Amino acid sequence: MKRPNYLAAARAIADAADIVLTTHINSDADGIGTSLALAIALERLGKRVRFACPTRPASIYAFLPRFGMAQTIDTEVAAKAMPACDLLLSSDCGDRKRLGACSHIPHGKLLNLDHHVTNDRFGDLNLVDEVATCSGMVAAKLLDRLDVDLDREIADNLYATLVFDTGRFMHSNTDAAAFRFAARLADLGVDVSAINRALTYTKKPHDLAVTRLGIERLRVDEQEPRLAGIALSKEDIAAVGEPEDWGEMVDIPRSLAGNQVAYLMRESKDGTMTRVSMRSNPPFQVAPVAQAFGGGGHLQAAGATFPGSLAECLREMIPRLRRQLHD
Repeated sequence: MKRPNYLAAARAIADAADIVLTTHINSDADGIGTSLALAIALERLGKRVRFACPTRPASIYAFLPRFGMAQTIDTEVAAKAMPACDLLLSSDCGDRKRLGACSHIPHGKLLNLDHHVTNDRFGDLNLVDEVATCSGMVAAKLLDRLDVDLDREIADNLYATLVFDTGRFMHSNTDAAAFRFAARLADLGVDVSAINRALTYTKKPHDLAVTRLGIERLRVDEQEPRLAGIALSKEDIAAVGEPEDWGEMVDIPRSLAGNQVAYLMRESKDGTMTRVSMRSNPPFQVAPVAQAFGGGGHLQAAGATFPGSLAECLREMIPRLRRQLHD
């Protein structure tokens, strides 16, 4: 594991006057919160800052300070039309294609800030700290190198990244460093219970309808009962309507007693691809399965886009997931 070079990243930011922040498609609280925290801090350093998202951020994250900064840039034409920046700073993204249209924003250097073990180091500069619990923690360490004091707005965004990526402190990446980081942010005045509620108890009736569909489609593998998941066809999704954010539906099969590996598969409208989210409990790993199909993530939380229908995806991936429980 290569040691992350925080000093080089800090110098790149110091040398840039105009910075565009971005994150991965279908971004979550870690990608959005990290970008917003950095945006607030970099503005305080006198930088010209913009925040471009390759897909529209879900409204569940609208409570985050400065959420209104987010600009959706979802076509190559729109990206290329943006004024050039000195530095394009990507947060929480494992490979360049996951930046979507935002990879085409005219820029000088590309700084890749992340914490995923499967990150392929696609930047001109790569600040990938694999020991960090979340990308927000990487951002906080970087801001320390830049001598930026964290204020309440920055801290609120960073706490959201931590809560999300630890699964409310239940995932295997919850370690002593995560709790120390949480304590540091709480000392800055973060209302931890309010952020937990905002990320958990803000579902709309349509979200619950989608959850009901997931429960109806829940399947436990007949050959390997420790494997369970939800497989949604294009017809299933069309019947209820696509939600803003698929959120944590993969946690439905994961919540079953005895489950060790869980998955969520969602077929595209035209049936040409299937998006897959996977979770596992240690020591079992799902990252190798994701990587086999061009995806990535964490050892116990990963995803990929399968180039085929839901039926083809099930036929290819289920045997691989079974093997992960025996290798």
